[in-house]
Amino acid sequence: MLRWAWSASGSCAACAYLWIGAAAKPHIIFHIIDDWGFHDIGFRSPEMQTPTLDRFHQQGITLEHYYVLPTCSPSRATFLTGRMPVHTGLHSKLPYHEARGLPLDEVLLPSYLQEEGYRTHAVGKWHLGFHRSEYTPTFRGFESFYGYYAGGQGYFTHQLDGIFDLHRQPQQNCGQNCSQVAWNAEGRYSTKLFTEEAIHIIRRHHREEPEKPLFLWQAWQNVHAPIQAGKLFIHRLRDRIADPTRRIHAAMVSAVDAAIGRINDVLAEEGMLQNSIVIATTDNGGAIHECMPNGASNYPLRGGKCSVWEGGTRGTALIYAPSVLPYQGLFRGLFHAADWLPTLLCAAGAKSYQVSKPLDGINHWPALQQNTSSTRKDVYYGTAAAWSSTTWKVGGRVTVVWS
Repeated sequence: MLRWAWSASGSCAACAYLWIGAAAKPHIIFHIIDDWGFHDIGFRSPEMQTPTLDRFHQQGITLEHYYVLPTCSPSRATFLTGRMPVHTGLHSKLPYHEARGLPLDEVLLPSYLQEEGYRTHAVGKWHLGFHRSEYTPTFRGFESFYGYYAGGQGYFTHQLDGIFDLHRQPQQNCGQNCSQVAWNAEGRYSTKLFTEEAIHIIRRHHREEPEKPLFLWQAWQNVHAPIQAGKLFIHRLRDRIADPTRRIHAAMVSAVDAAIGRINDVLAEEGMLQNSIVIATTDNGGAIHECMPNGASNYPLRGGKCSVWEGGTRGTALIYAPSVLPYQGLFRGLFHAADWLPTLLCAAGAKSYQVSKPLDGINHWPALQQNTSSTRKDVYYGTAAAWSSTTWKVGGRVTVVWS
Protein backbone atom coordinates (compact mmCIF):
# COMPACT_ATOMS: atom_id res chain seq x y z
CA MET A 1 0.00 0.00 0.00
CA LEU A 2 1.14 3.54 -0.74
CA ARG A 3 0.58 6.47 1.59
CA TRP A 4 -0.84 9.34 -0.47
CA ALA A 5 -0.23 12.76 1.02
CA TRP A 6 -0.72 16.22 -0.40
CA SER A 7 2.17 17.90 -2.20
CA ALA A 8 3.27 21.39 -1.28
CA SER A 9 1.71 22.80 -4.44
CA GLY A 10 -1.62 21.18 -3.68
CA SER A 11 -1.64 21.38 0.10
CA CYS A 12 -4.14 23.27 2.18
CA ALA A 13 -2.38 22.90 5.52
CA ALA A 14 -2.48 19.14 4.89
CA CYS A 15 -6.11 19.54 3.86
CA ALA A 16 -7.15 21.05 7.16
CA TYR A 17 -10.25 23.13 6.92
CA LEU A 18 -9.68 26.53 5.33
CA TRP A 19 -13.24 27.48 4.49
CA ILE A 20 -14.90 30.24 6.42
CA GLY A 21 -17.17 29.32 9.32
CA ALA A 22 -17.23 25.54 8.74
CA ALA A 23 -17.67 23.69 12.04
CA ALA A 24 -17.87 20.15 10.64
CA LYS A 25 -16.91 18.12 7.62
CA PRO A 26 -19.11 19.08 4.67
CA HIS A 27 -21.85 16.93 3.22
CA ILE A 28 -21.06 16.05 -0.39
CA ILE A 29 -23.88 15.64 -2.93
CA PHE A 30 -22.54 14.48 -6.29
CA HIS A 31 -25.11 14.76 -9.12
CA ILE A 32 -24.28 13.13 -12.45
CA ILE A 33 -26.51 14.17 -15.35
CA ASP A 34 -26.17 11.44 -17.97
CA ASP A 35 -25.22 12.59 -21.51
CA TRP A 36 -25.73 16.26 -20.58
CA GLY A 37 -24.86 18.45 -23.55
CA PHE A 38 -22.55 21.45 -23.21
CA HIS A 39 -25.20 23.82 -24.57
CA ASP A 40 -28.10 22.33 -22.61
CA ILE A 41 -28.36 24.70 -19.67
CA GLY A 42 -30.24 27.97 -19.36
CA PHE A 43 -27.27 30.34 -19.08
CA ARG A 44 -25.98 29.02 -22.43
CA SER A 45 -29.24 28.33 -24.26
CA PRO A 46 -32.56 30.23 -24.04
CA GLU A 47 -34.33 26.99 -24.99
CA MET A 48 -33.51 25.44 -21.64
CA GLN A 49 -35.44 26.02 -18.42
CA THR A 50 -32.94 25.22 -15.68
CA PRO A 51 -33.41 27.66 -12.78
CA THR A 52 -31.63 25.43 -10.25
CA LEU A 53 -28.54 24.80 -12.37
CA ASP A 54 -28.47 28.45 -13.42
CA ARG A 55 -28.44 29.41 -9.73
CA PHE A 56 -25.50 27.06 -9.20
CA HIS A 57 -23.72 28.91 -12.02
CA GLN A 58 -24.56 32.34 -10.60
CA GLN A 59 -23.91 31.61 -6.93
CA GLY A 60 -21.27 28.89 -7.18
CA ILE A 61 -18.29 27.91 -9.31
CA THR A 62 -18.46 26.83 -12.96
CA LEU A 63 -15.52 24.80 -14.24
CA GLU A 64 -14.72 26.52 -17.54
CA HIS A 65 -12.20 23.98 -18.85
CA TYR A 66 -13.58 20.71 -17.56
CA TYR A 67 -12.97 17.36 -19.26
CA VAL A 68 -14.53 13.93 -18.92
CA LEU A 69 -14.35 10.78 -21.04
CA PRO A 70 -16.36 10.16 -24.25
CA THR A 71 -18.73 7.60 -22.69
CA CYS A 72 -20.31 6.81 -19.36
CA SER A 73 -18.49 3.85 -17.78
CA PRO A 74 -14.98 5.33 -18.23
CA SER A 75 -16.05 8.66 -16.71
CA ARG A 76 -17.80 7.06 -13.75
CA ALA A 77 -14.81 4.83 -13.07
CA THR A 78 -12.53 7.87 -13.28
CA PHE A 79 -14.74 9.94 -10.93
CA LEU A 80 -14.67 7.17 -8.33
CA THR A 81 -11.04 6.00 -8.57
CA GLY A 82 -9.11 9.17 -9.43
CA ARG A 83 -7.42 7.08 -12.12
CA MET A 84 -7.50 7.26 -15.92
CA PRO A 85 -9.00 4.55 -18.15
CA VAL A 86 -5.50 3.58 -19.28
CA HIS A 87 -4.96 2.43 -15.69
CA THR A 88 -8.40 1.04 -14.77
CA GLY A 89 -8.87 -0.76 -18.11
CA LEU A 90 -12.34 0.73 -18.70
CA HIS A 91 -11.99 2.47 -22.07
CA SER A 92 -15.62 2.24 -23.24
CA LYS A 93 -19.13 1.76 -21.94
CA LEU A 94 -19.85 -1.67 -20.47
CA PRO A 95 -22.36 -3.78 -22.45
CA TYR A 96 -24.80 -5.31 -19.99
CA HIS A 97 -24.34 -8.81 -21.44
CA GLU A 98 -20.57 -8.92 -20.82
CA ALA A 99 -19.19 -10.42 -17.61
CA ARG A 100 -16.77 -7.66 -16.63
CA GLY A 101 -16.60 -4.47 -14.61
CA LEU A 102 -14.38 -2.03 -12.78
CA PRO A 103 -11.56 -4.21 -11.38
CA LEU A 104 -12.08 -5.21 -7.77
CA ASP A 105 -8.60 -4.08 -6.73
CA GLU A 106 -9.59 -0.46 -7.44
CA VAL A 107 -10.51 1.43 -4.25
CA LEU A 108 -13.38 3.88 -4.74
CA LEU A 109 -14.13 7.33 -3.33
CA PRO A 110 -16.85 6.18 -0.87
CA SER A 111 -14.40 3.79 0.79
CA TYR A 112 -11.94 6.62 1.36
CA LEU A 113 -14.74 8.85 2.67
CA GLN A 114 -15.90 6.17 5.10
CA GLU A 115 -12.44 6.36 6.66
CA GLU A 116 -13.14 10.07 7.20
CA GLY A 117 -16.38 9.31 9.03
CA TYR A 118 -18.81 9.69 6.13
CA ARG A 119 -22.03 7.76 5.59
CA THR A 120 -22.18 6.81 1.90
CA HIS A 121 -25.18 6.10 -0.31
CA ALA A 122 -25.70 5.65 -4.07
CA VAL A 123 -28.83 6.34 -6.09
CA GLY A 124 -29.46 5.87 -9.82
CA LYS A 125 -27.22 4.52 -12.55
CA TRP A 126 -24.25 2.25 -11.76
CA HIS A 127 -22.79 0.90 -15.06
CA LEU A 128 -19.55 -0.38 -13.54
CA GLY A 129 -20.32 -4.10 -13.53
CA PHE A 130 -22.85 -6.44 -11.96
CA HIS A 131 -22.10 -9.96 -13.20
CA ARG A 132 -21.05 -10.81 -9.64
CA SER A 133 -22.28 -9.22 -6.43
CA GLU A 134 -18.76 -8.04 -5.62
CA TYR A 135 -18.94 -5.57 -8.51
CA THR A 136 -22.13 -3.87 -7.31
CA PRO A 137 -22.25 -0.63 -5.28
CA THR A 138 -22.60 -1.93 -1.72
CA PHE A 139 -19.46 -4.03 -2.16
CA ARG A 140 -17.55 -0.96 -3.42
CA GLY A 141 -17.93 1.38 -0.44
CA PHE A 142 -21.60 2.39 -0.49
CA GLU A 143 -23.85 1.55 2.44
CA SER A 144 -26.98 1.41 0.30
CA PHE A 145 -27.99 1.49 -3.36
CA TYR A 146 -31.24 2.10 -5.20
CA GLY A 147 -31.05 2.16 -8.98
CA TYR A 148 -30.10 0.19 -12.06
CA TYR A 149 -26.95 -1.70 -12.95
CA ALA A 150 -26.77 -1.35 -16.75
CA GLY A 151 -26.26 1.71 -18.95
CA GLY A 152 -29.82 2.61 -19.93
CA GLN A 153 -33.47 1.56 -19.86
CA GLY A 154 -37.00 2.86 -20.25
CA TYR A 155 -37.77 5.69 -17.84
CA PHE A 156 -41.16 4.20 -16.99
CA THR A 157 -40.73 0.48 -17.70
CA HIS A 158 -37.21 0.21 -16.21
CA GLN A 159 -36.48 -2.45 -18.81
CA LEU A 160 -33.61 -2.93 -21.25
CA ASP A 161 -34.23 -5.49 -24.00
CA GLY A 162 -37.12 -6.87 -21.96
CA ILE A 163 -35.06 -7.23 -18.76
CA PHE A 164 -36.29 -5.36 -15.67
CA ASP A 165 -33.35 -3.58 -14.04
CA LEU A 166 -34.19 -1.64 -10.90
CA HIS A 167 -32.77 -2.87 -7.62
CA ARG A 168 -32.45 -2.03 -3.97
CA GLN A 169 -29.48 -2.97 -1.81
CA PRO A 170 -30.45 -1.79 1.68
CA GLN A 171 -27.15 -2.49 3.42
CA GLN A 172 -23.44 -2.86 2.80
CA ASN A 173 -22.22 -6.07 1.11
CA CYS A 174 -25.77 -6.79 0.00
CA GLY A 175 -25.66 -9.70 -2.42
CA GLN A 176 -27.69 -12.87 -2.81
CA ASN A 177 -30.67 -13.12 -0.44
CA CYS A 178 -30.30 -9.41 0.33
CA SER A 179 -30.55 -7.47 -2.94
CA GLN A 180 -34.15 -6.80 -3.96
CA VAL A 181 -35.82 -6.22 -7.34
CA ALA A 182 -37.92 -3.04 -7.10
CA TRP A 183 -40.98 -4.36 -8.94
CA ASN A 184 -43.21 -1.70 -7.38
CA ALA A 185 -41.43 1.00 -9.41
CA GLU A 186 -42.85 -0.17 -12.74
CA GLY A 187 -44.75 2.63 -14.49
CA ARG A 188 -43.18 5.46 -12.46
CA TYR A 189 -40.70 7.94 -13.97
CA SER A 190 -37.18 7.23 -12.77
CA THR A 191 -36.37 10.87 -11.97
CA LYS A 192 -39.23 10.96 -9.49
CA LEU A 193 -38.17 7.65 -7.95
CA PHE A 194 -34.57 8.75 -7.52
CA THR A 195 -35.63 12.10 -6.06
CA GLU A 196 -37.81 10.36 -3.48
CA GLU A 197 -34.94 8.04 -2.54
CA ALA A 198 -32.51 10.93 -2.12
CA ILE A 199 -34.99 12.80 0.07
CA HIS A 200 -35.52 9.69 2.20
CA ILE A 201 -31.74 9.27 2.67
CA ILE A 202 -31.24 12.93 3.62
CA ARG A 203 -34.12 13.07 6.09
CA ARG A 204 -33.16 9.77 7.72
CA HIS A 205 -29.53 10.86 7.95
CA HIS A 206 -30.46 14.11 9.67
CA ARG A 207 -32.85 12.33 12.02
CA GLU A 208 -30.56 9.48 13.02
CA GLU A 209 -26.97 10.74 12.62
CA PRO A 210 -26.94 14.54 12.32
CA GLU A 211 -23.36 14.71 13.60
CA LYS A 212 -22.05 12.59 10.68
CA PRO A 213 -21.16 13.92 7.22
CA LEU A 214 -23.10 12.48 4.25
CA PHE A 215 -21.83 11.49 0.81
CA LEU A 216 -24.65 11.00 -1.71
CA TRP A 217 -23.80 9.72 -5.19
CA GLN A 218 -26.87 10.81 -7.19
CA ALA A 219 -26.47 9.38 -10.70
CA TRP A 220 -29.52 10.44 -12.71
CA GLN A 221 -30.89 8.60 -15.72
CA ASN A 222 -31.68 11.93 -17.40
CA VAL A 223 -30.91 12.77 -20.16
CA HIS A 224 -29.74 9.47 -21.61
CA ALA A 225 -31.77 7.86 -24.41
CA PRO A 226 -34.60 6.97 -24.80
CA ILE A 227 -36.10 10.44 -24.95
CA GLN A 228 -38.95 10.27 -22.44
CA ALA A 229 -40.35 12.92 -20.13
CA GLY A 230 -43.49 13.71 -18.20
CA LYS A 231 -46.28 15.48 -20.08
CA LEU A 232 -46.16 18.53 -17.80
CA PHE A 233 -42.52 19.33 -18.60
CA ILE A 234 -43.11 18.78 -22.33
CA HIS A 235 -46.21 21.00 -22.29
CA ARG A 236 -44.31 23.89 -20.69
CA LEU A 237 -41.97 23.97 -23.71
CA ARG A 238 -44.61 23.71 -26.45
CA ASP A 239 -44.21 27.36 -27.53
CA ARG A 240 -40.46 27.52 -26.93
CA ILE A 241 -39.08 24.66 -29.06
CA ALA A 242 -40.59 23.57 -32.39
CA ASP A 243 -38.58 20.40 -32.99
CA PRO A 244 -40.35 17.58 -31.07
CA THR A 245 -37.17 15.63 -30.28
CA ARG A 246 -35.40 18.71 -29.00
CA ARG A 247 -38.49 19.67 -27.02
CA ILE A 248 -38.67 16.33 -25.20
CA HIS A 249 -34.93 16.45 -24.56
CA ALA A 250 -35.28 19.93 -23.04
CA ALA A 251 -38.15 18.62 -20.91
CA MET A 252 -35.84 15.87 -19.61
CA VAL A 253 -33.27 18.52 -18.67
CA SER A 254 -35.99 20.55 -16.92
CA ALA A 255 -37.13 17.48 -15.02
CA VAL A 256 -33.69 16.73 -13.59
CA ASP A 257 -33.14 20.42 -12.82
CA ALA A 258 -36.36 20.44 -10.81
CA ALA A 259 -35.30 17.25 -9.03
CA ILE A 260 -31.93 18.71 -8.04
CA GLY A 261 -33.74 21.83 -6.84
CA ARG A 262 -36.07 19.73 -4.68
CA ILE A 263 -33.11 17.91 -3.11
CA ASN A 264 -31.47 21.25 -2.35
CA ASP A 265 -34.71 22.41 -0.70
CA VAL A 266 -34.73 19.34 1.55
CA LEU A 267 -31.08 19.89 2.47
CA ALA A 268 -32.05 23.42 3.49
CA GLU A 269 -35.08 22.23 5.46
CA GLU A 270 -32.88 19.85 7.44
CA GLY A 271 -30.26 22.52 8.10
CA MET A 272 -27.65 20.69 6.02
CA LEU A 273 -27.30 22.90 2.95
CA GLN A 274 -25.12 25.54 4.58
CA ASN A 275 -22.44 22.92 5.16
CA SER A 276 -22.79 21.08 1.85
CA ILE A 277 -20.81 20.84 -1.36
CA VAL A 278 -23.28 20.20 -4.18
CA ILE A 279 -21.79 19.18 -7.52
CA ALA A 280 -23.55 18.77 -10.86
CA THR A 281 -21.54 17.22 -13.67
CA THR A 282 -22.03 15.47 -16.97
CA ASP A 283 -20.38 12.12 -17.62
CA ASN A 284 -19.69 12.85 -21.32
CA GLY A 285 -20.82 15.18 -24.07
CA GLY A 286 -24.38 15.26 -25.32
CA ALA A 287 -25.36 12.46 -27.69
CA ILE A 288 -25.65 13.81 -31.24
CA HIS A 289 -24.31 12.20 -34.46
CA GLU A 290 -21.69 9.70 -33.28
CA CYS A 291 -23.94 7.47 -31.17
CA MET A 292 -27.42 7.35 -29.63
CA PRO A 293 -28.65 10.83 -30.73
CA ASN A 294 -31.27 12.16 -28.34
CA GLY A 295 -31.80 15.84 -29.20
CA ALA A 296 -28.80 17.19 -27.28
CA SER A 297 -26.61 20.11 -28.30
CA ASN A 298 -22.93 20.73 -27.59
CA TYR A 299 -22.79 24.06 -29.44
CA PRO A 300 -20.30 25.61 -30.14
CA LEU A 301 -18.18 22.49 -29.70
CA ARG A 302 -17.57 19.90 -32.40
CA GLY A 303 -18.78 16.31 -31.96
CA GLY A 304 -20.56 14.54 -29.14
CA LYS A 305 -20.75 11.43 -27.02
CA CYS A 306 -18.54 8.57 -28.31
CA SER A 307 -16.07 11.00 -29.93
CA VAL A 308 -12.88 12.57 -28.62
CA TRP A 309 -13.76 15.92 -30.12
CA GLU A 310 -14.42 18.68 -27.60
CA GLY A 311 -18.16 18.06 -27.86
CA GLY A 312 -17.66 14.55 -26.54
CA THR A 313 -15.18 15.31 -23.79
CA ARG A 314 -15.48 18.92 -22.63
CA GLY A 315 -18.34 19.05 -20.20
CA THR A 316 -20.30 21.18 -17.79
CA ALA A 317 -19.58 20.99 -14.08
CA LEU A 318 -20.96 23.26 -11.37
CA ILE A 319 -20.05 23.47 -7.68
CA TYR A 320 -22.65 25.03 -5.39
CA ALA A 321 -21.26 25.57 -1.90
CA PRO A 322 -21.82 29.23 -0.99
CA SER A 323 -21.07 28.72 2.71
CA VAL A 324 -18.07 26.45 2.07
CA LEU A 325 -16.34 28.06 -0.92
CA PRO A 326 -15.98 31.84 -0.57
CA TYR A 327 -15.11 32.31 -4.26
CA GLN A 328 -17.90 32.39 -6.83
CA GLY A 329 -17.52 32.61 -10.60
CA LEU A 330 -15.57 30.82 -13.33
CA PHE A 331 -12.68 28.52 -12.52
CA ARG A 332 -10.59 28.76 -15.67
CA GLY A 333 -7.96 26.14 -14.86
CA LEU A 334 -7.89 22.66 -16.39
CA PHE A 335 -9.95 20.16 -14.40
CA HIS A 336 -10.29 16.48 -15.30
CA ALA A 337 -12.76 13.83 -14.15
CA ALA A 338 -9.88 12.15 -12.27
CA ASP A 339 -9.44 15.25 -10.12
CA TRP A 340 -12.69 14.87 -8.19
CA LEU A 341 -11.38 12.16 -5.86
CA PRO A 342 -8.34 14.00 -4.45
CA THR A 343 -10.20 17.33 -4.51
CA LEU A 344 -13.14 16.02 -2.52
CA LEU A 345 -10.93 14.11 -0.10
CA CYS A 346 -9.13 17.36 0.64
CA ALA A 347 -12.50 19.08 1.09
CA ALA A 348 -13.41 16.30 3.53
CA GLY A 349 -10.33 17.06 5.61
CA ALA A 350 -8.30 13.97 4.72
CA LYS A 351 -4.66 14.62 5.63
CA SER A 352 -3.45 11.48 3.86
CA TYR A 353 -4.83 8.10 2.91
CA GLN A 354 -3.72 4.64 1.83
CA VAL A 355 -3.80 3.85 -1.88
CA SER A 356 -2.82 0.58 -3.49
CA LYS A 357 -2.21 2.24 -6.87
CA PRO A 358 -0.99 5.74 -7.82
CA LEU A 359 -3.63 8.36 -8.56
CA ASP A 360 -3.87 10.39 -11.76
CA GLY A 361 -6.06 13.07 -10.20
CA ILE A 362 -4.90 16.45 -8.92
CA ASN A 363 -6.19 18.16 -5.78
CA HIS A 364 -7.82 21.45 -6.80
CA TRP A 365 -9.46 22.29 -3.48
CA PRO A 366 -6.97 25.03 -2.50
CA ALA A 367 -7.23 26.58 -5.98
CA LEU A 368 -11.04 26.51 -5.83
CA GLN A 369 -11.02 28.17 -2.41
CA GLN A 370 -8.57 30.88 -3.35
CA ASN A 371 -9.34 31.25 -7.09
CA THR A 372 -5.77 30.48 -8.08
CA SER A 373 -4.52 28.69 -11.16
CA SER A 374 -4.77 24.96 -11.77
CA THR A 375 -1.65 22.85 -11.53
CA ARG A 376 -2.93 20.47 -14.22
CA LYS A 377 -1.04 20.86 -17.51
CA ASP A 378 -2.55 18.05 -19.60
CA VAL A 379 -5.90 16.37 -20.19
CA TYR A 380 -6.54 12.82 -21.28
CA TYR A 381 -9.47 12.71 -23.71
CA GLY A 382 -9.93 8.94 -23.91
CA THR A 383 -10.61 6.48 -26.70
CA ALA A 384 -13.23 7.13 -29.37
CA ALA A 385 -15.80 4.41 -29.99
CA ALA A 386 -15.95 4.95 -33.73
CA TRP A 387 -12.33 5.47 -34.81
CA SER A 388 -9.96 4.24 -32.07
CA SER A 389 -7.61 7.04 -31.14
CA THR A 390 -6.08 8.50 -28.04
CA THR A 391 -5.84 12.25 -27.69
CA TRP A 392 -3.83 14.37 -25.31
CA LYS A 393 -4.04 18.11 -24.85
CA VAL A 394 -0.85 19.71 -23.60
CA GLY A 395 -0.44 23.42 -23.02
CA GLY A 396 -3.37 24.31 -25.25
CA ARG A 397 -2.11 22.21 -28.19
CA VAL A 398 -3.80 19.02 -29.36
CA THR A 399 -1.82 15.98 -30.51
CA VAL A 400 -3.55 12.87 -31.80
CA VAL A 401 -1.73 9.55 -31.37
CA TRP A 402 -3.28 6.92 -33.58
CA SER A 403 -3.64 3.41 -32.22
